[in-house]
Amino acid sequence: MNIRYQYQLYPDTSQKSTLNQRLRICRYWYNRQRGDRFDWWERNRTTVNACPLLASISAPRKRPNYYSQKQQLPALKKDWVKVFHSGEILDFKQVDSTILQDVSKRVDKAFERFVVGDSKGGRSGKPRFKTEADYRTMTFSTANNDWIKLVRNNWIYIRLPKLGVVKVRMHRKGPQRICHQAS
Repeated sequence: MNIRYQYQLYPDTSQKSTLNQRLRICRYWYNRQRGDRFDWWERNRTTVNACPLLASISAPRKRPNYYSQKQQLPALKKDWVKVFHSGEILDFKQVDSTILQDVSKRVDKAFERFVVGDSKGGRSGKPRFKTEADYRTMTFSTANNDWIKLVRNNWIYIRLPKLGVVKVRMHRKGPQRICHQAS
Protein backbone atom coordinates (compact mmCIF):
# COMPACT_ATOMS: atom_id res chain seq x y z
CA MET A 1 0.00 0.00 0.00
CA ASN A 2 1.38 3.40 -0.99
CA ILE A 3 0.89 6.36 1.29
CA ARG A 4 1.08 9.88 -0.10
CA TYR A 5 1.99 12.96 1.85
CA GLN A 6 1.29 16.46 0.58
CA TYR A 7 3.29 19.44 1.74
CA GLN A 8 3.54 22.99 0.50
CA LEU A 9 6.72 24.07 -1.28
CA TYR A 10 8.37 27.43 -0.65
CA PRO A 11 10.48 28.02 -3.78
CA ASP A 12 12.54 31.13 -4.48
CA THR A 13 11.62 33.51 -7.32
CA SER A 14 13.46 31.71 -10.13
CA GLN A 15 12.12 28.33 -8.97
CA LYS A 16 8.58 29.78 -8.94
CA SER A 17 8.82 30.83 -12.57
CA THR A 18 10.24 27.42 -13.53
CA LEU A 19 7.46 25.62 -11.65
CA ASN A 20 4.80 27.85 -13.23
CA GLN A 21 6.19 27.07 -16.69
CA ARG A 22 6.10 23.34 -15.89
CA LEU A 23 2.53 23.64 -14.63
CA ARG A 24 1.62 25.44 -17.87
CA ILE A 25 3.09 22.54 -19.89
CA CYS A 26 1.29 19.95 -17.74
CA ARG A 27 -2.00 21.85 -18.06
CA TYR A 28 -1.59 22.05 -21.85
CA TRP A 29 -0.84 18.32 -21.99
CA TYR A 30 -3.92 17.55 -19.82
CA ASN A 31 -6.23 19.70 -21.95
CA ARG A 32 -4.83 18.31 -25.20
CA GLN A 33 -5.41 14.71 -24.11
CA ARG A 34 -8.84 15.53 -22.73
CA GLY A 35 -9.77 17.19 -26.02
CA ASP A 36 -8.50 14.18 -27.98
CA ARG A 37 -10.65 11.82 -25.91
CA PHE A 38 -13.81 13.88 -26.29
CA ASP A 39 -13.12 14.31 -29.98
CA TRP A 40 -13.09 10.50 -30.19
CA TRP A 41 -16.25 10.39 -28.00
CA GLU A 42 -18.21 12.78 -30.26
CA ARG A 43 -17.13 11.21 -33.54
CA ASN A 44 -17.77 7.59 -32.59
CA ARG A 45 -21.07 7.71 -30.82
CA THR A 46 -24.45 7.88 -32.49
CA THR A 47 -27.95 7.59 -31.21
CA VAL A 48 -29.94 4.45 -31.94
CA ASN A 49 -32.24 6.09 -34.50
CA ALA A 50 -29.44 8.04 -36.25
CA CYS A 51 -28.03 5.23 -38.38
CA PRO A 52 -27.64 6.46 -42.00
CA LEU A 53 -29.32 4.23 -44.60
CA LEU A 54 -27.69 5.60 -47.75
CA ALA A 55 -24.18 6.61 -46.70
CA SER A 56 -21.64 4.15 -45.41
CA ILE A 57 -20.38 4.43 -41.87
CA SER A 58 -16.67 5.07 -41.70
CA ALA A 59 -14.52 2.85 -39.55
CA PRO A 60 -14.43 4.16 -36.01
CA ARG A 61 -11.18 5.63 -34.76
CA LYS A 62 -9.36 3.59 -32.14
CA ARG A 63 -10.19 4.79 -28.65
CA PRO A 64 -7.38 6.84 -27.08
CA ASN A 65 -6.19 5.36 -23.80
CA TYR A 66 -3.41 5.91 -21.30
CA TYR A 67 -0.80 3.97 -23.27
CA SER A 68 -1.59 5.39 -26.70
CA GLN A 69 -1.47 8.95 -25.38
CA LYS A 70 1.66 8.29 -23.34
CA GLN A 71 3.39 7.10 -26.54
CA GLN A 72 3.05 10.63 -27.95
CA LEU A 73 5.44 12.03 -25.34
CA PRO A 74 8.80 11.14 -27.02
CA ALA A 75 7.73 12.93 -30.22
CA LEU A 76 6.61 15.99 -28.20
CA LYS A 77 9.91 16.14 -26.34
CA LYS A 78 11.92 16.25 -29.58
CA ASP A 79 10.70 19.66 -30.71
CA TRP A 80 8.95 22.74 -29.37
CA VAL A 81 5.14 22.80 -29.38
CA LYS A 82 3.21 25.90 -30.41
CA VAL A 83 -0.12 26.41 -28.67
CA PHE A 84 -2.69 27.17 -31.35
CA HIS A 85 -4.99 29.59 -29.54
CA SER A 86 -2.33 31.68 -27.73
CA GLY A 87 0.73 31.32 -29.95
CA GLU A 88 2.80 30.37 -26.91
CA ILE A 89 5.73 28.01 -27.50
CA LEU A 90 6.23 25.18 -24.98
CA ASP A 91 9.34 23.06 -24.46
CA PHE A 92 8.33 19.64 -23.13
CA LYS A 93 11.99 18.80 -22.42
CA GLN A 94 11.80 21.02 -19.31
CA VAL A 95 9.38 18.65 -17.57
CA ASP A 96 10.39 15.25 -16.24
CA SER A 97 8.77 12.41 -18.20
CA THR A 98 7.28 10.78 -15.08
CA ILE A 99 5.35 13.99 -14.34
CA LEU A 100 3.86 14.01 -17.86
CA GLN A 101 3.02 10.31 -17.56
CA ASP A 102 1.17 11.08 -14.34
CA VAL A 103 -0.80 13.76 -16.21
CA SER A 104 -1.81 11.06 -18.71
CA LYS A 105 -2.91 8.88 -15.81
CA ARG A 106 -5.03 11.73 -14.39
CA VAL A 107 -6.79 12.19 -17.74
CA ASP A 108 -7.39 8.44 -18.02
CA LYS A 109 -8.94 8.25 -14.54
CA ALA A 110 -11.16 11.30 -15.15
CA PHE A 111 -12.41 9.96 -18.48
CA GLU A 112 -13.05 6.47 -17.06
CA ARG A 113 -15.07 7.94 -14.18
CA PHE A 114 -17.14 9.81 -16.78
CA VAL A 115 -17.66 6.88 -19.18
CA VAL A 116 -17.75 3.83 -16.91
CA GLY A 117 -18.59 5.23 -13.49
CA ASP A 118 -17.93 3.80 -10.08
CA SER A 119 -18.81 0.37 -8.61
CA LYS A 120 -22.38 1.52 -7.84
CA GLY A 121 -22.98 2.64 -11.42
CA GLY A 122 -22.93 6.36 -10.65
CA ARG A 123 -21.00 8.40 -13.19
CA SER A 124 -19.18 11.60 -12.44
CA GLY A 125 -19.57 14.69 -14.56
CA LYS A 126 -17.78 15.45 -17.78
CA PRO A 127 -14.12 16.37 -17.16
CA ARG A 128 -13.54 20.04 -17.88
CA PHE A 129 -10.65 21.83 -19.48
CA LYS A 130 -8.28 23.02 -16.77
CA THR A 131 -7.54 26.69 -16.26
CA GLU A 132 -4.57 28.15 -14.42
CA ALA A 133 -6.56 28.15 -11.20
CA ASP A 134 -7.76 24.54 -11.64
CA TYR A 135 -4.42 22.89 -12.37
CA ARG A 136 -1.96 23.58 -9.54
CA THR A 137 -0.28 20.24 -8.72
CA MET A 138 2.44 18.00 -10.09
CA THR A 139 3.26 14.50 -8.89
CA PHE A 140 6.87 13.40 -8.56
CA SER A 141 6.30 9.65 -8.63
CA THR A 142 9.99 8.77 -8.47
CA ALA A 143 10.55 10.64 -5.20
CA ASN A 144 12.51 8.80 -2.54
CA ASN A 145 14.50 9.51 0.63
CA ASP A 146 17.61 10.38 -1.40
CA TRP A 147 15.89 13.62 -2.42
CA ILE A 148 15.92 14.86 1.19
CA LYS A 149 19.04 16.94 1.76
CA LEU A 150 18.42 18.49 5.17
CA VAL A 151 15.81 18.37 7.95
CA ARG A 152 15.52 21.20 10.49
CA ASN A 153 12.69 21.72 12.97
CA ASN A 154 9.58 22.11 10.78
CA TRP A 155 11.45 22.43 7.46
CA ILE A 156 12.76 19.90 4.93
CA TYR A 157 15.09 20.77 2.09
CA ILE A 158 14.58 18.48 -0.93
CA ARG A 159 16.34 18.35 -4.29
CA LEU A 160 13.85 18.27 -7.17
CA PRO A 161 14.97 17.12 -10.64
CA LYS A 162 15.90 19.96 -13.04
CA LEU A 163 15.03 22.51 -10.33
CA GLY A 164 17.42 22.34 -7.37
CA VAL A 165 16.91 22.44 -3.61
CA VAL A 166 13.49 23.65 -2.44
CA LYS A 167 12.23 24.34 1.10
CA VAL A 168 9.17 22.40 2.30
CA ARG A 169 7.31 23.22 5.48
CA MET A 170 6.33 20.27 7.69
CA HIS A 171 2.95 21.55 8.86
CA ARG A 172 1.97 18.10 10.13
CA LYS A 173 3.76 14.97 11.24
CA GLY A 174 5.40 13.19 8.33
CA PRO A 175 6.49 9.62 7.77
CA GLN A 176 8.73 8.12 10.46
CA ARG A 177 11.75 7.80 8.14
CA ILE A 178 11.85 11.59 7.71
CA CYS A 179 11.46 12.17 11.44
CA HIS A 180 14.32 9.74 12.21
CA GLN A 181 16.61 11.56 9.81
CA ALA A 182 16.06 14.73 11.81
CA SER A 183 17.55 13.18 14.96
